[in-house]
Amino acid sequence: MFKKIVASDMDGTFLRPDGSYDKERFAALLDKLTEAGYLFVAASGRSLLTLKGLFHEFKDKMAFIAENGCIVECAGQVIFEAEMMPEDYQLILAELRAHPDCQGYLLSGENGAYAALDASDDYIQRANYFYANVQRADLNKVTDKILKVTARFDSDKIHDFSKHLNGRLADFQAVVTGFDGMDIIPKAYDKSTGLAVLCGKLGLSASDVYAFGDNYNDLEMLKFARTAVVPENAVEAAKELAEEVIGDNSTDAVLSYLESLV
Repeated sequence: MFKKIVASDMDGTFLRPDGSYDKERFAALLDKLTEAGYLFVAASGRSLLTLKGLFHEFKDKMAFIAENGCIVECAGQVIFEAEMMPEDYQLILAELRAHPDCQGYLLSGENGAYAALDASDDYIQRANYFYANVQRADLNKVTDKILKVTARFDSDKIHDFSKHLNGRLADFQAVVTGFDGMDIIPKAYDKSTGLAVLCGKLGLSASDVYAFGDNYNDLEMLKFARTAVVPENAVEAAKELAEEVIGDNSTDAVLSYLESLV
């Protein structure tokens, strides 16, 4: 029976800059967390497939909030999913295609991620870091259930375009997920709504949640949780919400903090 949730963002927070983590240390910690009644949750803009690959050895002992809150899995079962309709994501794709600074985009679905037929090799290589089963496709003919649109921009252009897009799309929101990454998801959902779903499933409340995050797509989650903790490398907006600022993500600071709980 879980009495607390510990939810951590991945890139820039839990994971080291190279995308790795100490699996041996995490394995020992996860057992201790479970014994103490804490549910560990990977909360990320990454796809569910990618997160379950990242935590392959541990996926049955934890929960996942993927696609920035658009899909939630607990105990191996999907308990929430927000599907995007083709007419909606095609509208978003049209906005991205029309912008000269967009360096690539893809549709993230249940079974894979779909980039345009003319996507560059560089974009595909980068997408493979965050998504599983990345493939070029005719985006007018994708039959997979689509959960999110993601796009890449230069860091000095991405915030301006996210504001532009948010002014044009009534039902969707563009969220900056990193220095050059942007996710476009239904306006009703974010990582905090994923946490609310998990709390409802487990009979818990926001007062039972610890949240760890570093970037703009973590702000709602940090506001939701009773205890918000951010790494030293976090953006200032995240630090303003934090009860505690810990070491940067290169030092395994989230693992150290969680070890202190148990």
